[in-house]
Amino acid sequence: MPAIDPDTYRLLLHGLVDRPLIFTLADLHRYPSQSRILFLECSGNGRKGYRAMSPQSTPQQINGLTSTSEWTGVPLATLLAEAGVQPNARWLLAEGGDAAVMTRSIPLAKALDDALVAYAQNGEPLRPEQGFPVRLLLPGWEGNTNIKWLRRIKVGDEPFMTREETSRYTDALRGDEARQFSFVMDAKSIITFPAYPTVLHDHGPWRSGASRGRGVAASFRST
Repeated sequence: MPAIDPDTYRLLLHGLVDRPLIFTLADLHRYPSQSRILFLECSGNGRKGYRAMSPQSTPQQINGLTSTSEWTGVPLATLLAEAGVQPNARWLLAEGGDAAVMTRSIPLAKALDDALVAYAQNGEPLRPEQGFPVRLLLPGWEGNTNIKWLRRIKVGDEPFMTREETSRYTDALRGDEARQFSFVMDAKSIITFPAYPTVLHDHGPWRSGASRGRGVAASFRST
């Protein structure tokens, strides 16, 4: 977790743009801001339930890697408009200022849609562990794409094939293949009753996110 001086912080926007720009934190504060209540979820949420379920596992431990906050910042589309995105641009590289230099390739379409360059959370400046002074927010996408300590955005015409999207954050598929770019978080749920190790018998269709197969039929009620 880096210790970044807000007075010397800089965000570089360059690549396939007409005007490469450098923004200070004060610069970002001068742009029209938006505040949105957004839901974040780690891409590994549920892993304990998939791989290491035990009678002692709680719903929080299984599917609790989530959060909801009010985030405030500048739409990334506004900054891109200032720089002038060139016609052949298709992707962005978002780079963090942490020791690992976390980087992800982001489709330009998402950046122009609802991406937020955030500098506040729940009405106060970002806390260091949340990406102070600036982080990227990509609503509905895997937590790892929401780069903290954002220091550079490079516009390009193809994915940048970073470490995080080649050796990590890929989804294993059948036949020794992998889905390299996983962005959207599908819906997840857990059954809390009957509890583990009780088994629900397979007798109906089920659907999970983009998947469909055979599984359990369940009914739900509010209490």
